[in-house]
Amino acid sequence: MGFTTIINQIVFLGVLALCGIIAYRFKILQNSAKEVIEKLIFFVTLPLLIVTKLASLNLTSEILRNGAMVILGTYLILFIQLFIGKLTAKLFKLKKPQAAVHELHTAFGNIVFLGFPLLDALFPGGEAILYAALYQLAINTVMWTYGVFKLNPSTKEKGLKNLKKLINPNIIALSLGLLMMAFSIRIPEIINIPLNGLGGITLYLAIIYIGVLLAQTKIKNTLRSINVYVLSFNKMFLLPVVFIFLFKTIFNVLNIEMNTVAFSSLILESAMPCMAILVLVAKRFGGDDELAMKNVFISHILSLISLPFILLMLQLFS
Repeated sequence: MGFTTIINQIVFLGVLALCGIIAYRFKILQNSAKEVIEKLIFFVTLPLLIVTKLASLNLTSEILRNGAMVILGTYLILFIQLFIGKLTAKLFKLKKPQAAVHELHTAFGNIVFLGFPLLDALFPGGEAILYAALYQLAINTVMWTYGVFKLNPSTKEKGLKNLKKLINPNIIALSLGLLMMAFSIRIPEIINIPLNGLGGITLYLAIIYIGVLLAQTKIKNTLRSINVYVLSFNKMFLLPVVFIFLFKTIFNVLNIEMNTVAFSSLILESAMPCMAILVLVAKRFGGDDELAMKNVFISHILSLISLPFILLMLQLFS
């Protein structure tokens, strides 16, 4: 993919986000509409995007191998990110509610509302969606166990009760899509066209939703938080570059290969700006949701620079 294409894609996303900001500022979209958009994406358009893309793929040994490597790679990435997040939280001497959010946001990116649609736009064909879904699966296992415990060690909602949250529409869509891939089940064209079209609007809805989130943030207080900038730099600039060279070294030592789509998906998902959903999770389990919102705001603004940078690094070194 040419660098011009990358810049065009990021500008495209920026325009969509601006539309969301303007719509909120002029009260065209309000909180009730934001909630509707969120549910529409999570329960309708994104599951359809996953199913229709995966159903068009053939399950090959290469996809299976790369998929397994993505899952293992995700857990390695999460371990490193959480370690760095814990370390920087201590350096800034953050209190427990802030430290928990800082650590988790260093690891958990906006893979659903930005990662999925962006990867689908950058790598059309469906394979990138599969790897993104596997990345999300690994993220969820950590977020609803370690993440919840980190936010509130005394919470009663842990163990098997939190594991139930792993069963969500997107994981169900992933499972269904994998079954259709395995048994070469194709969706009839007359049904696939409208479903594929509906799944295709995920990008537009997701970025408008992010625009509304950005419009709700109190900018003045956010700009003064140095730890937020450090988090964004570590998560979106420094660590993704480290991961590129780390995995390349591992692949060379073990003499294994990972195709370009899988590797790019893994690195780009690790470089996503801070997870928007963590704002709600932090509020529910006693974390600092105000800091979480600051992280989301700054990281999404900086992602207009960081994502083209990481894509360029992938082109140069992958």
